[in-house]
Amino acid sequence: MVALIGAVVFIIVFLILTLISIVVPGFPPAEMIIGLFGLPESEYTVYINAIVNGVIYGVIIWAVFSVVNMAVKRPKKEEAKFANCPKCKNIVVARKTWTMMGRPDKIGQRTQMEIGLFDCPHCNITFKRILSKKKV
Repeated sequence: MVALIGAVVFIIVFLILTLISIVVPGFPPAEMIIGLFGLPESEYTVYINAIVNGVIYGVIIWAVFSVVNMAVKRPKKEEAKFANCPKCKNIVVARKTWTMMGRPDKIGQRTQMEIGLFDCPHCNITFKRILSKKKV
């Protein structure tokens, strides 16, 4: 999905800067780059300059977008929690999950439990399950 957004960013910047380069001839850096190759002047020079500018600025903006996009941390999507129904043994998705801290044991560590609430659509029962336990 991010690659698709990067392509859209490139295309939008390419189109905008190509049009700006057609309206404002001499917009850098295309004339300088085309001058390095020694291409002769023609009636299409303005359009060639515009396309070169669109590609150059499009690649620059796309690269900046990609680097910023990689640097931004996104929250991870929460994974669906599953359990088997105690009555009909079908796999059911949790309606709600939460964490709960248990009482301290003999050495003072507490157990953190993740609990899920499940509704079985097949046999119409609601049940809880401990999804994970860890000592903290």
